[in-house]
Amino acid sequence: MAFMHRFLCWNLRTASIVCFIFVAVTSFFALVMRLLDLLAIGTEFEISQGFHTTWRSHQWRAFLTSDIVNTFDHIVMCFFSIFMLIQVTYQHFVMYMHWLKRFIQLFIVYIFIEFCFSVFEYSYYGMNTFRLAYVVWTFLYWLGRTLVNILFVVILFARKQEIIEQTERELRFAGEKKRHGLGYN
Repeated sequence: MAFMHRFLCWNLRTASIVCFIFVAVTSFFALVMRLLDLLAIGTEFEISQGFHTTWRSHQWRAFLTSDIVNTFDHIVMCFFSIFMLIQVTYQHFVMYMHWLKRFIQLFIVYIFIEFCFSVFEYSYYGMNTFRLAYVVWTFLYWLGRTLVNILFVVILFARKQEIIEQTERELRFAGEKKRHGLGYN
C-alpha cells in the first residue's frame, strides 16, 4: 500500500505534475545563475554584490568544474522535467512507468551532485557568504530548492508505488499475472 495518497489538496498525479513544473522552472533559473557565474569567470564581467572572481582565482579550476557540471545537470533536469510533464499529462501511466523510475534515480543524483558542489562553494565563501547580497540570494535559493526537491522525491516515490499498485489491481481484475516488462523492478 502506498505510504501517501494525497499531497496537500492534490492527488499524487497532480502533485507530480506540479513537481515537474517546479523542477523545470527552478532548474532553468539555476542554469541562468550558473551561466552568469561562468560569464564572470571567463570575462571582465562581475556580478554586483557577488563573490569576486579575483578572490577565488587560486581555486578557479574547482569553481569552473562546479559551474560546468552543474550547468550540464541543470540542462538535463530542465529538459527531462519537461519530457516527464508531457508524459504524465498526455500518456497513460503504464506508458511512462519506466521513465518515472529513471527520473527519480536521476533526480536523486542531481540533488546529491548539487548538494556536494554547493557545500564546497559556500564553505569556500565562509563568513563572506552572508555579507554579499547575490551570494546570500544564491544560498537561500539553493537551500529552498534542495528542501523542496527532497519533498518532491518523496512524492514521486509515492506516485511510483501508487502506479505499481494500480497496475497490479488492473492485471488482477483482468485475470493476468504480473508482467515484468512494465517497470516493476
